Amino acid sequence: MSSWLQKQVNERPDHPAFYWQDEVWSFFEVAEEVQKWAAGYSANIPQTEKRIALFSRNSKEMYFSILALWELGKEIVFLNTHLSLQELQYQLTDAKVKIVITATEYLSVVADLNQVNILEMKRGDVSVLDQKQMELNYQLEMPASIMYTSGTTGKPKGVVQRFSNHLASALGTQENMGITAADCWLCPVPLFHISGLSIVIRQLVLGCSFRLYSKFDAKNITKDLTEGRGTVISVVAVMLRELLEYYPKAGYSKEFKAMLLGGGPIAPAALEQCERNKIPVIQSYGMTETCSQVVALSFEDASKKIGSAGKPLKGMQIKIIAENGKQAPANNVGEILLKGKNVIRNYLNGEQWQIEKWTADGWFKTGDMGYLDNEGYLYLVSRLSELIISGGENIYPTEIEHILQEFPGVKEVAVIGESDQKWGAVPVAYIVGDPTITIGKINEFAKQHLAKYKCPKRLYLCNCLPRTASGKLAKHRLTTEEREAFLSK
Repeated sequence: MSSWLQKQVNERPDHPAFYWQDEVWSFFEVAEEVQKWAAGYSANIPQTEKRIALFSRNSKEMYFSILALWELGKEIVFLNTHLSLQELQYQLTDAKVKIVITATEYLSVVADLNQVNILEMKRGDVSVLDQKQMELNYQLEMPASIMYTSGTTGKPKGVVQRFSNHLASALGTQENMGITAADCWLCPVPLFHISGLSIVIRQLVLGCSFRLYSKFDAKNITKDLTEGRGTVISVVAVMLRELLEYYPKAGYSKEFKAMLLGGGPIAPAALEQCERNKIPVIQSYGMTETCSQVVALSFEDASKKIGSAGKPLKGMQIKIIAENGKQAPANNVGEILLKGKNVIRNYLNGEQWQIEKWTADGWFKTGDMGYLDNEGYLYLVSRLSELIISGGENIYPTEIEHILQEFPGVKEVAVIGESDQKWGAVPVAYIVGDPTITIGKINEFAKQHLAKYKCPKRLYLCNCLPRTASGKLAKHRLTTEEREAFLSK
């Protein structure tokens, strides 16, 4: 099939496609620019190298690089720029990546990576571009992107997202939100997250405009929403709270349609403030494995279904399985299982996960607990039981525990999430170790081996950790006043 970009060029060549700062690019201009970036990469990347890693924050160079690599038929491994060198090395080794493309500002950051070639983001000469290479693009069953997400084992897993998964996600969003080519989707979330990349996909599939920001700036985004520069925006809870602080008395422009809210729970008070100000907020539930949202709560239902994530999007199936393995009746909690074309089929090198995460008849086991009410609305009870969602970032305690346990003298570690007014939740660590260990030394060790957002915000030294009669760690006892009994005096 021809690329989605070329399809938009054929249908609406002069339509605004991409906004970056004060620049605006039509679909035709985007396609011309992508050819230049494709020329640069084809001259420096062997055709045999199908899988390429991309390490960058949001920028127009990153956007054009994504499209150029797809036009060349490459699979893109998206790397989180907040990760430590150790975390990056693990992902690159697991994905068997030999080439990492990065922006000039990050060359020194990735210079110490082993067994990879570093390629700086650069355009090339279109006259030397072999057009035959451009015929490989957008095969529906070909992997488009690979994003790593940690599991309960603490080892990150490569999520293999095919073009068919992305297509189903975009079409489901179109059906649910009524997105057309006349819309402009604002993207202050990272492109290396599915929340950001899915907006690029919607632009290519649905023909809507796309405004990219290098970072989230509530004041700047409020100005754009007030002056009619966007109809839809994707946010996480911490972003929404900041936008509410800048909300203008006159409100946003009449063109504004809705905020798509993801990335974990939000305080009811914030939603009530949105309702008072008549800000349309669409709460949603999704994950990297589902290529963005699979369940969404419309603005119309928000007031009568407070706390719900909504109903499945078109083409998605959902069921709740009780502990006995049978389907749970309405209003009974169980594990959330999903099925649909936007759900991935496998993890990279993850044969061992097939039985654990997929049923024999193809249902994906999310590991999240929830229930469906009598009208089929989904309510989340817990996310992977211990998952910490901090400012939209998923933090898995086991991953942090494994790192801290490498510190000399540390015997046991328990990491839990504590509520935080700004970030929603932050990781906190309880540690049992030799008398020689200090909080200061462990803090320094954590900073060297973990991404900043994963570093525990508080560390407590303990005499022992609470356990059940069978010897299992009882983390829930560290969330109550009972924790004082375990702390070192």
